[in-house]
Amino acid sequence: MKTSRMYTYGLGSLGNNMIYAFISTYLLKFYTDSFGIAAASVGVLFLIARIWDAINDPIMGIIVDNTHTKMGKFRPYLLFVPLLMTVTTVLCFSKPDLAPTWKLVYAYVTYIAWGMSFTAMDIPYWSMSAVLTQDVQQRNRLVMISRTFASVGFLIVNVLTLPLVDLMGSWAAVAVLYGVSCIVFTLITFKFSEEKVHVSRTEKQTLSKVVTLFKANEPLRRLIYSMLIIETINAIRFSFTLYYLEYNLNAEELIPVMLGLYLLFTVLGSVVSPFISHRIGKKNTAIYASILMSITASGMYFTGYGNIIPIFIWNSFNAFAMGAMMIAQQSMVVDCVEYGEYKTGNRAEGMVFSTNIFKTKLATAFGGAIGAFGLSYIGYVPNVQQAVSTLDAMHKIFTIIPGVLSLLAILPLIRYTLTEENYKKMLEAMKGIS
Repeated sequence: MKTSRMYTYGLGSLGNNMIYAFISTYLLKFYTDSFGIAAASVGVLFLIARIWDAINDPIMGIIVDNTHTKMGKFRPYLLFVPLLMTVTTVLCFSKPDLAPTWKLVYAYVTYIAWGMSFTAMDIPYWSMSAVLTQDVQQRNRLVMISRTFASVGFLIVNVLTLPLVDLMGSWAAVAVLYGVSCIVFTLITFKFSEEKVHVSRTEKQTLSKVVTLFKANEPLRRLIYSMLIIETINAIRFSFTLYYLEYNLNAEELIPVMLGLYLLFTVLGSVVSPFISHRIGKKNTAIYASILMSITASGMYFTGYGNIIPIFIWNSFNAFAMGAMMIAQQSMVVDCVEYGEYKTGNRAEGMVFSTNIFKTKLATAFGGAIGAFGLSYIGYVPNVQQAVSTLDAMHKIFTIIPGVLSLLAILPLIRYTLTEENYKKMLEAMKGIS
């Protein structure tokens, strides 16, 4: 696979994750501080939306697995869905003049609609990575490039959003800007991507086959459990970042700087991850990265209370570990497509990646809901000086609690068996069978 095609594929991740970063980082704050919805109500919204995703994501995975067109199996979605995702994003950040009850209804409708459009975009996009190449090294580079572009998307949004809101005077206007960018970048991916791995399907994918495949795919299950833990922890920390800088550090003006540094070091970790994995394996890379995340988050607790510089330093190294882990684990997810085919004879990119996307949404929901409920529980009051007990709780939630919980992500990986060596042996066995 040509390197240029890897980069044009990665642009789709850039556009997709600009939208995702905008929603995941800023929607909670928009709801509580701008649209006037209570934090606890937002927490319930996030959970209910994810209950629907529990139904919606597998359905989308089955639809993708059963898709057959002249444009390919996955590419058609990249052509049509970005516009829908842009419209729903703009609606999420709009502020119609409504009574409090109807504001909440509006938030439910628009946010759930956004989640469905994101599903229809993200599952086909990441599923396509499994059919672009089967070469292990090329696949690692492809995932590294696309996930690095994802981090760049987060970097752009987290650095520019608040200044853009001030400049443009509207959250919705910024949503339009990010949405148009997403459409342009994804169209480039559509234009230059080529699906090379074709497996003919004689029978339609069904829910029962998906369940059977998931039960048989132990490496995927272990990987999903580990990623769910880490991404939930990360979502909680991101939910508190804006509040933590504004109230604990009295440095609201440094929010773009901290978020920018975090994403910059995430990109750095993403770039070096394939080189680390080449030496010690993707499984070990993920395990050691989890340990480093625990150390750095705990370091913030013991040395960073009210002190900006240690917080920024520890947080940057935490981001580096997150970037390295993210690339290693995402590449492992792609490997699980062939493992499922090997075990059951049913190749199901849509199922594997709908499971992966659902896990991300679940983590975002848990993290966002815990963050929203947590704000209410610790006594957060918008736009006023917070109580000392509230500030202390914010510090713990941002530092030591994620530090301890990060170690839990190691447990599912200990017995993960689909290492690089076993993956190569499996491909050889599959060739022999065919």
